[in-house]
Amino acid sequence: MDFEVKDYLGKAKLIICNGDSKREVSLGVENTVGRIPQNLIQIPDRLVSKEHCLIFYDPRRGYVLKDVGSSNGTYVNGQRIQTEVVLKDGDAIGLGTTRCIFVREKSATSSTQIDEKCGTIPVSNIRSKIVPKEDRFLPEQEIQDEKTLRTDYEKLRITHELQRSIGLELDLDRLFTRILDHTFQFLDCDRAMILIADETGDLKLRALKTRRKEEKLIISSTLIRQVQAEKVGIISADALSDDRFDGAESILLQMIRSSMAVPILHEGDLLGVMLIDSSVSVNAYCEKDLLLLSNIANQTAQFIKNVELAKRIESEAITRERFQRLLSPDLAELVVSGALKVEKGGENRFATVLFADIRGFTSMSENMSASGVLQMLNEYFELMVEIVFSYEGTVDKFVGDNIMVIWGTPISHTDDPVRAVRAALTMQYALEEFNKARESAGEQAIRIGIGINSGELVAGYIGSSRTMSYSVIGDAVNVASRLCSAAKPGQILISEDTFRLLDNQFEVKDLPPLHAKGKSKPLKVYNVLSELP
Repeated sequence: MDFEVKDYLGKAKLIICNGDSKREVSLGVENTVGRIPQNLIQIPDRLVSKEHCLIFYDPRRGYVLKDVGSSNGTYVNGQRIQTEVVLKDGDAIGLGTTRCIFVREKSATSSTQIDEKCGTIPVSNIRSKIVPKEDRFLPEQEIQDEKTLRTDYEKLRITHELQRSIGLELDLDRLFTRILDHTFQFLDCDRAMILIADETGDLKLRALKTRRKEEKLIISSTLIRQVQAEKVGIISADALSDDRFDGAESILLQMIRSSMAVPILHEGDLLGVMLIDSSVSVNAYCEKDLLLLSNIANQTAQFIKNVELAKRIESEAITRERFQRLLSPDLAELVVSGALKVEKGGENRFATVLFADIRGFTSMSENMSASGVLQMLNEYFELMVEIVFSYEGTVDKFVGDNIMVIWGTPISHTDDPVRAVRAALTMQYALEEFNKARESAGEQAIRIGIGINSGELVAGYIGSSRTMSYSVIGDAVNVASRLCSAAKPGQILISEDTFRLLDNQFEVKDLPPLHAKGKSKPLKVYNVLSELP
């Protein structure tokens, strides 16, 4: 029974050029493009919108580029697009000051099949499975003629050049093509191919090179399956005379006489198989050829792992960048490593919520320029976030001059309420020093009010698949917000639920009950003055 081998050579990618830097990104079915890290393709260009455009695959039309309401527009070959446009290979895309090239690579074959007649090759027709002593590369003093020396040198030279190419190439498909180009240079073959195992272990054709165009390519699986089973390189001396292949469609149609297959191995794991064959020569390959081809396969395996490592590092860097804005560096590393799972959806948690905002911010900002307001907020938030992270809190969000912080989720401690109150006191103390510097520079001091509450809430990674953020919702959050609104400059107001969890570690002052919006009964409120010795 014949079965199709999926050809992966029809990929599309985006070459992104910004100044002197250039990078390539493989395109999937749906690719969001914009300035912020939540996009699948992030472009750090100030003229690119947060969510600038979308590149998606339409089965009928191919890859389509759509502007999603960007401020400065999306351009294709110098023309601004109004809605969407079907991309063609080589199209130049303009996004702000960044230039991108759309590349669509075409498939090498239109129909590729594997003949699935299995079995073993008779021993008489297997030239080699290992490298025997008589076919080793001879030491210098044992070389008897110049021809042998030149032949061996040329093969080693080409292998060295290929290894250099492997070290520089970061695209697997181009790498595989380059490997086959070099293979044709130093081995007498009519076809060469690389098959890579997918997630299920099935081999899929990733690269193919032939001396003549073939409308239908049939690959005999006999060598491949034996290489898979034994994980050794194999040379077949003369397949046409092999009784095992009598009547095999793959051998008769392709007139294969000599073939060689080697495993692509990494630490004992089979990543794929490399196969070459010749329809002209019997005994076309010797042990030196097998050694060279195996060496190339080993280098290919290492390169595949290097690419996987590079992609993992890039993915971790993006994840780290996203979560370092919300979590302390230690917690962010837990998310990156997978030790801490933050997934879409919500779960019931007991947590402590802190709100802090600047008192009189509106009147203060009226007398400042827009850039001055932003600079002030950035300096203020920088100070506050460092304090929050020092107590292992999670920054939920910034809303204007307001900052919302949570303790107890996504990771909890036995003393989360205590950590929250200590952070609040530190924020107020640090602000005093911060204001001294502002006042000495002739700038207005910043005063904040803080509200803290503890209770049951729903926590999780909330939002769409394109823009998700970790957050909490519930009545406990609303109460903390009400306390913050009621706090005067310099005050830290806590609820009774938080007060009961502090174990008398802080000096507090009872305040009159607070009539909060949405609450049928007044709230018992305390003002935190200091931590007791």
